[in-house]
Amino acid sequence: MVTTGAPPVPDAPVRGTGPWLRFLAGFVVLWAVLQGVAALGPGARGGVVVLAVVLVVGLVVERVLSGTGPRRALRALGFGRPAPRAVLLAAAVSGLVVLVFPLAAALGLGPITLRADWPWLLVGAFALHGLAEELVWRGYTFRRLRAGRSFPHAAAWTMPLVAATHLPILVTSGLAVGLGAMAVAAVTSVPFAYLFETGRGTLWAPALVHTAIDSFKLVELPVTSLAAFSLLLVGVSLLVPLLALAVPRRVLGA
Repeated sequence: MVTTGAPPVPDAPVRGTGPWLRFLAGFVVLWAVLQGVAALGPGARGGVVVLAVVLVVGLVVERVLSGTGPRRALRALGFGRPAPRAVLLAAAVSGLVVLVFPLAAALGLGPITLRADWPWLLVGAFALHGLAEELVWRGYTFRRLRAGRSFPHAAAWTMPLVAATHLPILVTSGLAVGLGAMAVAAVTSVPFAYLFETGRGTLWAPALVHTAIDSFKLVELPVTSLAAFSLLLVGVSLLVPLLALAVPRRVLGA
């Protein structure tokens, strides 16, 4: 799903009551659809269905808000040809993130075993957490807030919106895990936005790192180790993606 079509029309800055209301309406619609359809499950089929539905809704939102046709909207939402160096950087950061598993084993939190259907779970995780969620957070939210703003300001505006959408985890997984998920979502808004932007406004680089953070869904751990592993994963997810910011834009060709 890569397009090299005509570049997207520059977004109008989100300033003033009207533009903000339209932007937030699009955000709420996309998040609600993502949240609702994600209940289909974590498998490959469920993840791909979620991505397809969110993408279609995203194209409709772009049409309503900007009058953008499908081809340009697809590119605007992040499905273009990425910058290879940004993808390589994301792959390296992802490799460091998944070192959480041998680290957890070394700390006595094992045994950690791959689920029998882990290849399909990986496909589903990349489609759902990597592409569908990044479409909402970076392809729509950050991209539109970036218009007329500096990178730090756009990333800062994105943080509370992304963190707020993780509030349901407080209910489903408890206070510690919920707050950890919100913190990770807020902090990674900066390196993920950096990878999105240096990747020529595409989802592929941040999607790799996002999938790596959610790769815990591919493994089985002892019940007695879940709480400790969750805290360890939060720590790794907060710190490791920030390493992407250490690589200057000029090195990435951005």
